[in-house]
Amino acid sequence: MNLDYTFFYTEANVVCIIIFVMLLIKDLGGVGRQAKQITFINIVFSHIFYFVSDIFWVLILARIIPFTRFSVSIVNILNAIFLSAITSFWFIYVELSQGEKYIASTKARVIALMPAMFETVLMVFLFIAVPGFVIKEDGMPTLGYYLVFLAIPLIYVVASTVRSFLRAFRKENFAVRKQYLACAIYPIIISITGVLQTLWLAAPFFCFGSTIMMLYVYIIALNDQVSIDELTRLNNRTQLKKYIAGESSKQNTDRSTRFVLMIDLNKFKQINDQYGHVEGDMALRRTADALKMACGDNTLKTFIARYGGDEFIIITKTDNEELVKELCNTIKNTVVRLNNEAGSKYELTASIGYASYNGDFTAFQAALNEADEALYKDKAARR
Repeated sequence: MNLDYTFFYTEANVVCIIIFVMLLIKDLGGVGRQAKQITFINIVFSHIFYFVSDIFWVLILARIIPFTRFSVSIVNILNAIFLSAITSFWFIYVELSQGEKYIASTKARVIALMPAMFETVLMVFLFIAVPGFVIKEDGMPTLGYYLVFLAIPLIYVVASTVRSFLRAFRKENFAVRKQYLACAIYPIIISITGVLQTLWLAAPFFCFGSTIMMLYVYIIALNDQVSIDELTRLNNRTQLKKYIAGESSKQNTDRSTRFVLMIDLNKFKQINDQYGHVEGDMALRRTADALKMACGDNTLKTFIARYGGDEFIIITKTDNEELVKELCNTIKNTVVRLNNEAGSKYELTASIGYASYNGDFTAFQAALNEADEALYKDKAARR
């Protein structure tokens, strides 16, 4: 391996490390970090460590660092550990980003990391107990090493990709489909670049591919912060405005009737006053889950947003008003059912009003007012 290539490869990795350090500094400067952000930071750290290890590997190949069985073993063990860390943390990050409840607990995240931990232990064992399985006589890694090296990361990659694709095409997620598809594509890109680099060490493909995709994911994450309601993980009011504006621009080509549904919780202030704001937040999350579940069970494509406080908005396209009425009933029943299943000490019910409009932004404002009036009529009828 000539020195010119070695320096190019090293410089490329150093540039990528600098970019990741910048992302790291930005994230470490935040306050009140939650599981999702901590996991993202772990992904960034894992990339940085992998790039550093990769630099040492190319320096060993160039004989700038002594090419010995020990140095080769250490670097290749570290490469395996850091690649497993990247893919396992990515899997957890995707699950957290897409609102999977099971991964919210520390125990669940530790369980998700166990295959990566197993590979780490296995790789160390093989290099110590069965070195011939992983290192050839000339000191280079064997096919057996690469099979173990890629096995567990491949499982994480397939799992995160498939699950993201499946969620992206659920009816209730069509408004955030691009974000979910980005999560699905990321592991595919880094897998392809990783394989290219493994088969043809003529350019730092993995370094470039990972950095480009991570920057894209970071941009998506920033967009997520400004468009997703942190408490309920629904679209927020800003995203609602963007969606309405986008629908308005399609008016000339898409003349479908839209319906706007306004949902409001009954006696929500009483829940806050009597049981506290923490319980009130739980009621809002439960309502958000009910909305997603009801819309997922329905044949209509829906856009769901938290409008503010205990008010939610759903927008759907259909010419069949009966389907809208059916959705309203499903939402009300689902809110009650989830609240009962949670064993709440209080009653949780919703009132709903709806109105149709033609997709125009101005018409939406009028429909929103009409839906609001219908909402209060529904409340009055309940009383």
